[in-house]
Amino acid sequence: MKNYFFAVSVVLACTLSSCGGSKQMANAGYYNNPYPQQQQYVPQQQQQPVGQTRQRRTVDPMQTLAKQEGERMRAAQSATAYLEDVALENAESAAAQLLASRLETAIMGVRERYNKNTQVNTKTMTEQDVQNHIKSYFAQKISYTVIGEPSIYDNPNGTITAYVCVEMKTKTEDVLSEAYDNLTREGVIAVEYDKKKFVEENKEELKKLQQQLGL
Repeated sequence: MKNYFFAVSVVLACTLSSCGGSKQMANAGYYNNPYPQQQQYVPQQQQQPVGQTRQRRTVDPMQTLAKQEGERMRAAQSATAYLEDVALENAESAAAQLLASRLETAIMGVRERYNKNTQVNTKTMTEQDVQNHIKSYFAQKISYTVIGEPSIYDNPNGTITAYVCVEMKTKTEDVLSEAYDNLTREGVIAVEYDKKKFVEENKEELKKLQQQLGL
């Protein structure tokens, strides 16, 4: 009888020892990483499909004012500075320079086409001389006035941006007519070039330039 109880005790001891060992191994395997990786929910950013977003372009009122057609040329420009007065002054100066630049470009283009088609030789002047003369002429003749209320913007970096619109005091047709008289007298444009045709072609050229520049 003693032997029977002894045998049962041995069997029970082995069984308990085996279970404990298995449990310990299982725990060892589970806690092999002391900080088990946990799944965290990361919200995905919703991205707009490329090509499907739209953003309206803003146009400054001075730019709109400059595009209005009339008897006198207009131009609008902007400038940025840390002082408001400086920004306004630079924008006004840039707009005036744009007026002169348009006139120079238009007349140079019309003159080049006319001389090429008619093969008329003017006085002995290089193209650089011609360009310098036209530029100098309009630098002296440009007379304008500021129209509208300049737009002023405060930028995040502390600077100030100003938009200014200017308008010629003289009608475009009169400006071109006076330019024709000067340029033919100086030999920049051949006298054979009809004055009325010169004025009309340059007016058309100025319209094209304004459409291209958008200012």
